[in-house]
Amino acid sequence: MENVAWLDLALGGLALVILISGLVMLLSGVSALGNNKDK
Repeated sequence: MENVAWLDLALGGLALVILISGLVMLLSGVSALGNNKDK
């Protein structure tokens, strides 16, 4: 049971990290496109 909980926690944390990093990349990409258009 403990192993399952650990795996669940690890997968949840990993998914959260991937989601956040993806959002950051998306936002930085959008801001980069906006800056290029201004120039």
